Amino acid sequence: MTVGCSQNHKVTKQTPELAKAEEVMFDHPDSALHILESMPIPSARKDKENHALWCLLTSQAKVKLIMKIPSDSLVKIAYDYYKSTDNARRKAMSALYMGDINYELGNIEEAMQYYLEGKTEVEKTEDYKTGYLIMSSLGKLYLYRRLNAYALEACTKAYDYAVKDSNKRYQMGALQYLARCYCILNELPKAIETYQKCSDIAVELGLNNKAYYYDIQTEIALVYKNSSQFLQSLEILKSFPVKFQSSSLIGKNYFYLKQYDSAYFYLNKALLTDNIYTKASVYEFLYKLGNQPKYHKYLTSYCDSLLFYNDSITTLDKGKEIIAYKEKYDNERLTTEKQRLELEKSNITYWWMFTIVIVLLLGILLIYIYLHKRIAIHQKEEKLTRLALQLHDKELEVEKNESYIAELQSQFEQNNKKEELYVEQVEALKKLKKENERLSLEKNMLHEKIASYSISGRELSDVKTLSDRVLLLEKREKELCSLLLTQAPFLRKLHLQPVYLNETELKDVCKIADNIFQKFTQRLSKEVSVLSEHEIILCSLIKLRFSITEISIFLNIAPASVSRSKLRIKNKICSVLGENLKEKSLDVWLWEY
Repeated sequence: MTVGCSQNHKVTKQTPELAKAEEVMFDHPDSALHILESMPIPSARKDKENHALWCLLTSQAKVKLIMKIPSDSLVKIAYDYYKSTDNARRKAMSALYMGDINYELGNIEEAMQYYLEGKTEVEKTEDYKTGYLIMSSLGKLYLYRRLNAYALEACTKAYDYAVKDSNKRYQMGALQYLARCYCILNELPKAIETYQKCSDIAVELGLNNKAYYYDIQTEIALVYKNSSQFLQSLEILKSFPVKFQSSSLIGKNYFYLKQYDSAYFYLNKALLTDNIYTKASVYEFLYKLGNQPKYHKYLTSYCDSLLFYNDSITTLDKGKEIIAYKEKYDNERLTTEKQRLELEKSNITYWWMFTIVIVLLLGILLIYIYLHKRIAIHQKEEKLTRLALQLHDKELEVEKNESYIAELQSQFEQNNKKEELYVEQVEALKKLKKENERLSLEKNMLHEKIASYSISGRELSDVKTLSDRVLLLEKREKELCSLLLTQAPFLRKLHLQPVYLNETELKDVCKIADNIFQKFTQRLSKEVSVLSEHEIILCSLIKLRFSITEISIFLNIAPASVSRSKLRIKNKICSVLGENLKEKSLDVWLWEY
């Protein structure tokens, strides 16, 4: 017993009857159909996968037995099911038989579309039999529509699949259509060579005395005739048993060889057929033969017959067109009726849905009226909370700016107010003071806005308490960091007595910065990777609140060099992070980092 996987990846058991039918399908499609029609049909609701497979195999058996199938409704069940799965082989098979059935129903465009879908899916598999059937069907469609290049490509691919499948009969069929492609492309030597390969396989399969073999040989003779090699064509045709000889083709060869008596005999013999297309073709040559003096007396009769059969062909073709248009009209009428019924059904559904929606809207309206005030109050509370948080942010920013002002002022005074070294810091001091003035105004405005909201003091008190706690925590954190900076023995010693620091001591300074400020150097070097090791050390010294004069002593360089190095670092940070530091000094940026 075999198994299959659905689109949900659940394993479904394949019934023994389906497995047996699929096993004998290619060699004994009649037995496969008998098994399928005798077994209980799997449920379309409870066992969708096996039901789809039953529909596919039943359609496959009927196509192989050349049974008349009135519609594609059965195989479409399989096609629709497998389309939503990842089973490429089943998708290719269902597309193939959708194409075959639609072709027989005269829906040529739909058939071609299904074949193209099958071609795409079968390329994902190693099912060479299905690959051959799809490509040969597609090749025939292209061939009949004179899409020569596409036909050649499809027939070549069909032959490749047949070779991979090691199926001689498939190879023989593919070679026959491939040779016809070469004929249409006027590559007659290739056509003869391909027909010969096809003929050799027929002999190998023991078909050398069968009608198929002589049909191939007749097509070879036709190619020789079209190549003006009339003797070779006659030689092939005359070697056949009489019942397989094409009198029409023999007569035409004799006509081109100007052996008019023989041509007259075989052309008249070819008239013993019911095929009006053959008769029209024969009468065309007999009409030409009537131009010879010996047969001139038959010219009028041949002309009348030729006109009669040409008119019959025209009438027949028009009749076929009328039938095709009528079938198309009937199909469109049925489609229109189906659409009308679906539209009526959708209208009923629409009115039901409309009623339900109206009821729901009324319910929603009542809920809205009930909750409107609650929502308005909630929005007011949220806005008040946002204002309180904004006020907290402003207070925090003022506090931070005041600490930076104090630090910068302290450094400036410690270095005897040397403005030439602290140009950037002096400018930063002015900006910070202006910023604090602006923040004070904004704080007052926020106080006024908060006072304008009429809300219980409890909610406002809760927000204020939370804000004060956060502010206190941040203030304590800064105080602890400042305390660490002042109490660390090594840093305290450097502030009291600045001396030149060697490489090891500078690294110790960086470690202190990392310990106090959460891996400061690692974060900075990772985020601004263009900074050199020397520049990272300089940033660490600034972070630890050392002044320019102290840094110049630590690094044994001039204070002006320290200022220039700071400017370079500032430019690098701007280029990497894209931040605008014009409004801030490097010291402030590093203290905040």
